[in-house]
Amino acid sequence: MKEIFSPDTFLFKVLPKAKPCTGVTYVPSRFAFSFECDGKQYVTSTLTKQCIEGVLPETVKAGEGFDSLIETYMLVPEGKDEVAFYESISSMMRLFSKKKRIGGFIILPTLHCNARCIYCYEEGRAQSKMTPETVEATLRYILDNCDKNGIKLNWFGGEPLLCPEIIDRISDGIREAGIPYRSNVVTNGSLITPEILEKMQGPWHTRNIQVSMDGAEPDYIARKRYYGDLDAYHAVMQNISRLSEAGITVALRVNVDEGNWSGIPQFLNDLKQWVDHKDRVHVYFSPLMAVRAGEGDIAFWKKVLAANPLIAEAGFKPVPYTEPVMKFRIHRCMADSGSVVIAPDGGLYPCEHCAAESCYGNIVSGTIDMAAREEYCRTDRTRAMCRECPMLPECTSFANCPWVDYHCRESHEMLAAEALRRIIRNQQDLTENPDEDDLIC
Repeated sequence: MKEIFSPDTFLFKVLPKAKPCTGVTYVPSRFAFSFECDGKQYVTSTLTKQCIEGVLPETVKAGEGFDSLIETYMLVPEGKDEVAFYESISSMMRLFSKKKRIGGFIILPTLHCNARCIYCYEEGRAQSKMTPETVEATLRYILDNCDKNGIKLNWFGGEPLLCPEIIDRISDGIREAGIPYRSNVVTNGSLITPEILEKMQGPWHTRNIQVSMDGAEPDYIARKRYYGDLDAYHAVMQNISRLSEAGITVALRVNVDEGNWSGIPQFLNDLKQWVDHKDRVHVYFSPLMAVRAGEGDIAFWKKVLAANPLIAEAGFKPVPYTEPVMKFRIHRCMADSGSVVIAPDGGLYPCEHCAAESCYGNIVSGTIDMAAREEYCRTDRTRAMCRECPMLPECTSFANCPWVDYHCRESHEMLAAEALRRIIRNQQDLTENPDEDDLIC
């Protein structure tokens, strides 16, 4: 069998290779995921990241020519509890890489918004804004708990750009403390004035922005439902152009479902006309949660994957939905990795999607229960529905994760296979068509 990708070297610095044992029957690992690419069969381990061209034997014994795959856990002893094995590896890797400080701060200066998106998952929550007291408490909490080598801020909402003065104050406080920092902003993009852009380039240290849009102009207007008479569709297009021209990378999230899908070609054509610096604008289609939680999720994902070439044809960089990391995934999400969300009232949450009951403290009152957070985010309680899934190491064993896909396993396998095909084809292109600079004369 031909090896395409080697196992994760860092993982095998911690995890010893398996020793083939005489008399033991070996079978394919439950984490061995098979897929096809251009008429060839491949197998990859979502645990070790090894990928081979070929098909694994149904059963094998040591010494029959497959010992190297036994050593890398592609083949395992029959009856092995691989979920328990994965959980133990995951716990070991987390301890090995445990951070003493918080990994990142997701700050919601307000839950107010100048739009009323029909799909907003924060609908029904109180429209609050940080008070001056909460702003100062937020700054103190960041300075007391951050990595002094650098701080990662992510401004979220609501619409965070409704409160530039809050971003100003916290950015100024961190800079005055002499700690390096950088920020990302998640925004609808309608409020990026020249003055805001100047702040992003300067004191806010903004590197990346995620802007959400909803397809062609009629769909955008109907779905965003902005307050007032703002021509937001063209204003956001212009702002994306300004951001990219200023050297700020834009991740353009296009929220889609069956209702706006037909307008996507027109939307991409409009975007193409407005934006000159296309290399700094990364575009991806994001099926709404109502789609992902519905019976038609697989059919719609297939439409999305088939439409990806339209993004490149318009001159923009498509963003992969699943980019298999070629190393063991220690953390899968912000809740799992130690980031914190600070709500407008000072409440602390594992992530912006977590329910109200996941709140584990408040920085204004000083009542913080880290044990409650750790209990909520435990990763050693793999859900029953996940125990048979080969995608578990690529997904999460964080049992309280609120994201749900109707055909969870099927969609993850489909997206992972598509990503792996892309990587294999790119690798083949580099082999078959090397750059002139790489040729030896």
